[in-house]
Amino acid sequence: MKKTNLICFIGIGLLAFLPFIRSSVGAPPCWVGVYEDEYYEWQYNNHTATVQGQWLTDGVALAGWGATDMWMGWPSEGIDYFILPGIMSHTINTVGDVAPDVEYLSNYDSVQVIHAMNFSSTNFAGDFDWADKDTGLNVWNGLIIENSTEFAYWHSNLTLFFDLYSIEVTTMWASTQLDWTEVVATANIGLASVNVTAAALTNGFTLTVDALGWGVNTLAVVLTVTFEDGLLDTWDLAYGGNSVMDVELVKGSAQFAACPTPAPGIPGFEIPIIIGVAAASTIGLILFKKHKNK
Repeated sequence: MKKTNLICFIGIGLLAFLPFIRSSVGAPPCWVGVYEDEYYEWQYNNHTATVQGQWLTDGVALAGWGATDMWMGWPSEGIDYFILPGIMSHTINTVGDVAPDVEYLSNYDSVQVIHAMNFSSTNFAGDFDWADKDTGLNVWNGLIIENSTEFAYWHSNLTLFFDLYSIEVTTMWASTQLDWTEVVATANIGLASVNVTAAALTNGFTLTVDALGWGVNTLAVVLTVTFEDGLLDTWDLAYGGNSVMDVELVKGSAQFAACPTPAPGIPGFEIPIIIGVAAASTIGLILFKKHKNK
């Protein structure tokens, strides 16, 4: 009977501390600045004088494709050129919790963002749904990568930013805690082989190809990418110091609040849990010894 009472007492002691144990509700981490049902617009601007000048004459888009496998033809090719300027809107449908990426099989810790894209232009009759080639719908799955090194890897050492077709469905947003110095240092290891140099900015980076770095470019190519609280703020592609095309955020803003400073403790454990378990164990051990000594 005494043994039974002892077990019951220990059980009651543990149950008494259950209110202190908080279950974690799935929610985006603090370094994500976008939320469900938010709406954003980016304006795409073409700069005809530059596009129709040395950029087209030198064949930079094709040279960039050959060097990096990223298509840079939007500023100068067919329909995409004539529908600019235009607005690409993104409606956020779902923002997930941080988890390994299984959508694109990178396994990087990231947050999945499901968003609907739509393009409209005064030079284009009606709206154009940016349809997913697999589903026919304009709903896409993007990722917000948590780790700075993996951010560089995921974006092919940042060269993915040369390709506007890609960044629309990967990174119109980024972790607010990225270390751009680390991102750039990682990227530059792989960029050396394609004659591109990355440099860190306070809130983003630049990619530079010196004149003749791609063989035919008689002028320097410079891409500037900046983020504001995790949202793409500007994307500007310049040739010889003149903008070829730029993208800028014109509607919506991140609802970002700085991540709180974590309290000291054992990672993965709540302090009340530790105290509760320790207290219950101590009481149980004392009672057990008293019972054994009788």
